[in-house]
Amino acid sequence: MAHSFEHLIKHLPADARCEHSLAKDEFLFRQQQPATAIFAVVSGRIRLFRDLPDGSRVTLHVARSGETFAEASLFSEHYHCYAQADLASTVMRLNSRQLLAAITANNELGMELSLILAAQVRDTRAMLSLRDIRSANERLLAWLRMNAKGDQMTVFIDRLWTGVSEELGLTREAVYRALAHLQQQGSIERDGRQDGIHAEIIHLLKK
Repeated sequence: MAHSFEHLIKHLPADARCEHSLAKDEFLFRQQQPATAIFAVVSGRIRLFRDLPDGSRVTLHVARSGETFAEASLFSEHYHCYAQADLASTVMRLNSRQLLAAITANNELGMELSLILAAQVRDTRAMLSLRDIRSANERLLAWLRMNAKGDQMTVFIDRLWTGVSEELGLTREAVYRALAHLQQQGSIERDGRQDGIHAEIIHLLKK
């Protein structure tokens, strides 16, 4: 778990934090439910999404091991999205009221929380900038580059492409067409093997 989050935990009373296990597809909280805590992923993966007035659904963030989420609940009476486990997961729950009291009394803790929130804002802005790219091919390629790891520019896809399409604001069919196009033009190489963790591995190719 990230150092900053561990630091917050150490300064909270024992009754302000607890672990909670979720089965695959189980909801941690729902949109408009009273907000009482923020969370961090101990293991697994949590998808945050929102239902729109037109009946569509948009993925806001996918939180993985060591990442925090629902920080806005510190200053809101209700959760503004759904949180659902993409797979069997364990999360750490931090009581909002007690956390606020702790950071009010400790400037260092307030700075730690500010760093967490700043990282969340940065990631959100990056995703919003992707949605401004009109071409599905270019939007997907930009997302792959943003998530690439190592010198080999490898992207480990740890969920179905349906989940990726919701995050990108594209239909699943548009993502599949974009994948085929990027592969045909030599921008990516797809490794379709499944190793129990990664649904697929994508290699970005230098042109």
